[in-house]
Amino acid sequence: MKKGLMILLIGIIILLSATSFAGGYFKRIDVLINGTKIEVDGKKIETDTEPFIYNSRTFVPIRAVSEGLGCEVKWDDNTSSVIINRYKDFPECDYLNGEIFVYGIITKIDHENRTIEIEQHIDDNTIDITPILTVKEEAIIIFQRNDKAMNIDFSDLKCGDVLGGIIDKEGYIRGIIMNF
Repeated sequence: MKKGLMILLIGIIILLSATSFAGGYFKRIDVLINGTKIEVDGKKIETDTEPFIYNSRTFVPIRAVSEGLGCEVKWDDNTSSVIINRYKDFPECDYLNGEIFVYGIITKIDHENRTIEIEQHIDDNTIDITPILTVKEEAIIIFQRNDKAMNIDFSDLKCGDVLGGIIDKEGYIRGIIMNF
């Protein structure tokens, strides 16, 4: 009997300890849902969660608004943090899966076919490539200067721009970074 009571007490202590370390709590609140609409630069943002008003403040889904502003949003489960980057980034070059990183200067652009011709900068580790490259429709292009970065469109590229590009195993550019 004593042993059973001791196990029950230990179980209750462990249960209470686990819930106290969980770090969160639930609170019931009253909110006003009044059909608030979200617009970014004149473009209506659709969300799967309705904005609401609580304590005279409007609450909106941060992912929808951030992505509407052209930002990248990530969730870090380890720290329970929302991470917002002002620009969308792309993964580093994956050499083991056949990707190539190239440096060069744009000498010709075909906006209609999304191709660029580059004069490749060569060093001891360079893999020589064909000078005419197709840029994927979903390619991410980053313009970077000092500690600032922003995404630009393919249509913003100009002859004379110096770039670093990641060519995937199919031979298409999936990411471009331009440092100035």
